[in-house]
Amino acid sequence: MKKAEPIDKWAERRRLIASKQQRAYIERIKAGVGDLAPEGAMENDARVYTDPVRFEKEMETLFRDYPILAGLSHDLPEPGSIILFEELGQSIIITRTQKDEVKAYLNMCPHRAMTLIDKPCKKKLISCPFHGWSFDLEGNLVGMLEPEGFENINRDDRGLIDVPVVEWCGLIFILPRAGQDKIDIVSHLGEFAVELEQLEFHRSLPIKSGCLDAACNWKYALDTYGEAYHFPVLHKENVALFNSTESLYERFGPHSRIGWPTRDLAEFVDRPEEDWPDSTYGGVHYLFPNTIIFYGSVGAGESFVQIFRHFPKDVDNIKTHFKVYSRAEIATEDYRKFVETAGFDGTLHIVETEDYWVAEQGYAKLKAAPEGFTVLYGANEWSLQDKHIAIAEACGMPLEVYENEP
Repeated sequence: MKKAEPIDKWAERRRLIASKQQRAYIERIKAGVGDLAPEGAMENDARVYTDPVRFEKEMETLFRDYPILAGLSHDLPEPGSIILFEELGQSIIITRTQKDEVKAYLNMCPHRAMTLIDKPCKKKLISCPFHGWSFDLEGNLVGMLEPEGFENINRDDRGLIDVPVVEWCGLIFILPRAGQDKIDIVSHLGEFAVELEQLEFHRSLPIKSGCLDAACNWKYALDTYGEAYHFPVLHKENVALFNSTESLYERFGPHSRIGWPTRDLAEFVDRPEEDWPDSTYGGVHYLFPNTIIFYGSVGAGESFVQIFRHFPKDVDNIKTHFKVYSRAEIATEDYRKFVETAGFDGTLHIVETEDYWVAEQGYAKLKAAPEGFTVLYGANEWSLQDKHIAIAEACGMPLEVYENEP
């Protein structure tokens, strides 16, 4: 793994942003309202969610030609580590080579297309369970039984089939298809790059992971992460006890960051800044097109990372891969336990029984809605407006495409 910038540089940047966030939160609490979309509320045709033609276009573009987050660097902690990416149909091997480079290949033997790896593991060689062909971690064919049967082939042409992959600042991205394309992740992220780089994902250690299934369109589930309007009602017994709804929303091209103040800040609205409590960086980061990264604080100087990766199974169903990481080294067993219980178990329960419960209920009604029905995103749901516009533009299917259709 590549060495990152000195820790103090990013800690200082996070500290400065946290101070700006705190000032912005207190301003919004005082005003009694968070950031609002300048054009007001926005309607969106229900078919943006339910249309199978639009869905296929999303799969062909967003989930084929845009970099997709596959994991973090410490998911491949040492040479020989292997994980599988199977969320979009084709099974893909991702490994760390002896040269400390991340490589990705189709999970199929170039002899007779047999599956090579069936679970995460650590290996020096990748061997086929069918005929025993073996490959080094660079993808080269290095061994076969009865080689005299293949004297007329060029063994260099029968290496593992490459998949585009890049490791950047502790994040691993792939293009989930065969090819040798170079992924220009900095261009993809644009000005959002430094906002992610400062989070020092190269230090994040995996703690716990799981999956959530929901019977709804992937965008409907994704919507639940982008606004606090529902906190006082849906999350009245948990999230709303700690956070209010005055959002601070920042857009970075198709990506974004949003956050909400903790309720205890309200008592400092009329007090001088020198009396304010220490601020800690945090926020919900939307990594276009399908990933939510929450960076939050456990206590003073201790934070954790939650990553939700949303993968459509079909137009009406989604699988969300949820994984929680420590921000850095695990200092105490109490810290690990807190991250497991609050960072993973508690969050999983809320998302599964509240957010995805309403997503399934709402989507079922949306599919049966009267012709011409539109969903509505309020001005206080600004991030949802931007997200749907960005997804539609990337697919080449503007949201307005249904306006003149019956």
